[in-house]
Amino acid sequence: MKREKTPPSIPSLSQIAPFDLLDDPRLHRLVAASRLVRAERGEILIQAQDTATCMHVVLDGEVKCLLLAPSGSEKLIRIAGPGDTFGEEAALLGRPAMAMAQAARNTRLLHVPIALVREAMVAVPSFGEAMTTRLAAASYEMMLHMQLCIQLSSTQRVAQYLAQLAPQGAEHAEVRLASDKQTIAAQLNLTPETFSRVLSRFVRDGLVRPQGRRGLMLDNLSQLRRAAAH
Repeated sequence: MKREKTPPSIPSLSQIAPFDLLDDPRLHRLVAASRLVRAERGEILIQAQDTATCMHVVLDGEVKCLLLAPSGSEKLIRIAGPGDTFGEEAALLGRPAMAMAQAARNTRLLHVPIALVREAMVAVPSFGEAMTTRLAAASYEMMLHMQLCIQLSSTQRVAQYLAQLAPQGAEHAEVRLASDKQTIAAQLNLTPETFSRVLSRFVRDGLVRPQGRRGLMLDNLSQLRRAAAH
């Protein structure tokens, strides 16, 4: 993993929400104080219990956030892609990181000092409100994820995951899986074999058609939504 001072060629934070709510002088301060990190696939970006002093902004690539069990097994809790942030909750609270972060592919990200983020939250109310909403949404998503993993069957989990990829109310949609099947299975707290078995059953039932490496045609979203609910 390589850390370096942010060069002028790095895209401005003004292109990434909620930093787009800040004026140029404050953005300049944030960018000037940030560090660019280049990580290759598999590199560890954060260890659980590391001191959290920055929020992390993904410029390109993909980062997996994982919880580690004492046995050494990993539980995937989130994937952060371009434009996503992570680590701000621990940094704002001044507490150690709860999860390990690992580059899922070659990745560039910015480490933005949390002290300057906190200052901006106070100085620019719209930015502070957006950050609060972002944290609330992340907390809500985590609760939905826990509900999915604890209360739903494997069929319901896969059906709900696929249905959420499509526009609301659509009956047919062509979608693309954001990650490989092994990563998606981990998100759904399933083994890759179980995920593939459920997906194959949906294909046999005429609900889904493969479209290339990661593409899927969802042909009967009403039935998928019913499978997710029952």
